[in-house]
Formats: sequence, C-alpha cells, structure tokens
Amino acid sequence: MDVEKIIQIIQYAAFVSAQLINVVLLYLLFFRASSSFGRYRVLMIVFSMFAMVYSLIEVLTFPVMFCKGRSLCIASDGPFSSYRPIGVPLVSLYCGSFGMCISLLALHFFYRYIAVCKPDKLYYFEGKRIIYTLIPCYTILVIWTSNVYFLMSIDAEKEAIYHDVLLENYNIDSYKASFISMLYKSPASDLTPEHWNFSQLVPFFICCVILNSCLFAIFYYGSKALKQMNNCGAHMSKKTKELNRQLCLTLGMQTLLPLFTMYLPAGCFIILPIFGIELGAEANKTGAFIGVYPALDPLIAILLIKEFRSFIFCQKKSLAKVSTTTGRVDKPASTFQAT
Repeated sequence: MDVEKIIQIIQYAAFVSAQLINVVLLYLLFFRASSSFGRYRVLMIVFSMFAMVYSLIEVLTFPVMFCKGRSLCIASDGPFSSYRPIGVPLVSLYCGSFGMCISLLALHFFYRYIAVCKPDKLYYFEGKRIIYTLIPCYTILVIWTSNVYFLMSIDAEKEAIYHDVLLENYNIDSYKASFISMLYKSPASDLTPEHWNFSQLVPFFICCVILNSCLFAIFYYGSKALKQMNNCGAHMSKKTKELNRQLCLTLGMQTLLPLFTMYLPAGCFIILPIFGIELGAEANKTGAFIGVYPALDPLIAILLIKEFRSFIFCQKKSLAKVSTTTGRVDKPASTFQAT
C-alpha cells in the first residue's frame, strides 16, 4: 500500500473518529458537566461543534498538498474537485477553518489565564459577553479564507506549473482541478526569466502573522496561568494541589498536541518553500497530521477531566468541590477543573 492510500485512510478514519468522539464530549458537556466548569463549558461546546464542522469540511475538500520549487499548492481531491465554483471556495474555507481552529485554542488559554490570574475579569465571559470573545476567532476565519480565495487564486501560470505534479502523484488535471497556491517565485520560461512574485508574499505574511499571534497567545497565557498556579501552591490543600497538577498536565497536553499536529506541519509547509526547500509530494503528510487533531483533542478532555473520566469508566464521583485557586472546599469554582 502506497503512502497516498495510507494518508487517505488516516483522513477518513480521523473524520469518523472526530464525529464520534466529539458527540461523546458534547453529551458529557451538556449532561455530565457540573457548574464548576463555569463559562468554560460554553467554550468547550463551541470548540467541539466547530471541530466536527472542520472535520466535515476537510473530508469534503479532501486536500492534497505539495511543494514545487518556491511554491506550495493545496488541491481538492474530493467530490467537488472538478467543479471550481464550489471546489475553490471549499479549499479556501478549509484553510480558513484551520485558522479559526488555532484561534479558538488560543481563546481557551486566554480564558484559563483570566480564571487563574484575574478572576475579577471573568465577567468577560458572562452572559452574552462570551459572544464578543468569539469575534476575533470568526474574524480570523474570514480573513484567512478571503486571503486564500482572493490572493492565492488559480491562474494560467499555476495551471501549467502544477500540471505534471498533480497528474503524476494524484491523477488530477490542473486545468480542471480546484486548487489554491502561493507561487513565491516563478520559474524561468521562454518569455520571462525567473522572478519573485511580491504579490504572493502578502498572503504569506498574513498567514505567518495569524499563526505566530495565536502561538504567542497560547504560550504567553499558558505560562502565566501555570506560574500563578505554582505560586499559589503553598496556600492550597493537598487535594487542590493535585487538581492543579492535573490541570497543568491538561494544559501541557493541549499545547503539545496542536504544536506537533498543526503548527509545525503547517508552518513548515508555508515557510520552507520560500527558502527553496522543496518538500514535493511529501508535503501531503501535512494534511494527515492536521486531520487527526479534531479527533485527538476531545479525547484529551474526556480522559483528563475527572467528571468525564469517572462517567466513561464508571468510577465513583467525589462529592467535594475544591477551588482551583484558593484551596477552599466550598462552592464550585467557575473555572476548568481536572483531576
């Protein structure tokens, strides 16, 4: 079995797994999550529902990726591959959905930072205000989708350049296929010498700014929250220390997972071609890495959140509610808890 077939199997399996696991997580969030989750429960529901939609967009697009020379290309091998009026917007929406996915993750870390470091500011997420916190995520979705659709669009030069690669590796006709591309540097032709396409550097910088901003937010807010939890350790009960130790583990897992399945593969795919590092058809593995994320992230939440894990494995539930910041056994804390 060749690599491309394996990648297809991974993408289909990731889609089915993402739907099933997120359905389980949504059930737990709606019917098994206690009031101790506070408004973080809403963010988890939004993220889980979006992960299902994102996974559906991916399987409809069925993206194939490759790099040639100083350029990259994402083509659709799905049901709308040869119908560009739907296929191209779908590829663009797939790229934009990736941007929204990482921005939602950054929003989660911002919430945890507020809950741990500035609990007096939790009103940001109360009532209808939580909708306003989602606006930057939807803005990134629109910006990234528009960036891809308008600035990375198909033209005659790109159809000619990618014809051999798409036909040989994926049996796709570039003159009919739905694809988008960043052609950083055009190869020499009979009419023109090799030259940089500065207009194609604009979408490159837009993608890099969004990626770096979200990554910075994750590490900045995550490190601040972890530092605050460590500083409060002396004032915590034994049980609360254990709660926060597990919360640190959850934070770490939910940082490392997208780092290796989304940021690094996507970052290499976008950045390396501009330096002339040609990944070729090997870049298609990026899609497989990105595709498994919507299935793995909810699994982390199910396994590491005490109330969910207890229900799944039929364990007895502790009656005590412990604050993750003060160590008091009193009313439930309006922040995310894990044990």
